[in-house]
Amino acid sequence: MTLMSDANSALRSAFEATLGGSKHASYQELATWVREALPDIVPLRSSRHESARLQYMLDRIDLAGKSVLDIGSNCGFFALEMLRHGAARATCYEGSADHAGFLDAARDALELAGRLQVHGRYFDFDAGHGRHDVGLLLNVLHHVGDDYGDRSLSMEAARAEIARNLVLMRRHCDELVFQLGFNWKGDRNLGLFPEGTIREMVDFVERSSRGTWQVRHVGVAEQDASGAVVYRDLAPANSHRKDALGEFLNRPIFILG
Repeated sequence: MTLMSDANSALRSAFEATLGGSKHASYQELATWVREALPDIVPLRSSRHESARLQYMLDRIDLAGKSVLDIGSNCGFFALEMLRHGAARATCYEGSADHAGFLDAARDALELAGRLQVHGRYFDFDAGHGRHDVGLLLNVLHHVGDDYGDRSLSMEAARAEIARNLVLMRRHCDELVFQLGFNWKGDRNLGLFPEGTIREMVDFVERSSRGTWQVRHVGVAEQDASGAVVYRDLAPANSHRKDALGEFLNRPIFILG
């Protein structure tokens, strides 16, 4: 894609604004189109293995002509990559003003006005937002009572709200890609599950979504022979917690339909 100079400058400025912004700054690598548009910028992003997670999704979801709903978009890696891989349009909800501004600038610079819609606010699970083919709800719900929602929630109430919002997503999309952190509010002292295991999280998602969603795929991170991170379908051989990979890479990827 080519950029006009003014749009290029706006995208560069928006990128710089994200670096010192919210607590989730430097959280996500930049999408291919953005890296191509700003080839001289070295992104100061600490990867959460976005490319490996994306590949797991692409291998299991047909995006051709689909609409994507991305909740908690950050810098838009997944929304933009799904557009690049054939999705017709993407709608992003992002509560950080800096990140939403970056997405606005990316939309203009990459000439995606007809394909990328940006809402600079937190997603209201109870409200109507139209129907989408594919929803992305990646590592958002464990921040209920922190980044969004009622701050007076107990942990038990937070678990119930996570389950309720997961069910409510059925109103908004036909397929859902879902990830959840093991720790409420990102605090390692507030574990959502007693042992913090993959099996506990799978059981929670299956129990919470029963009668609403079918769990079609569960992807778990492994390291291949070269040491690279890859996601493979859950199986007895890889279902154990892998402490050496850290908490984030122990979070499964759920594809629900």
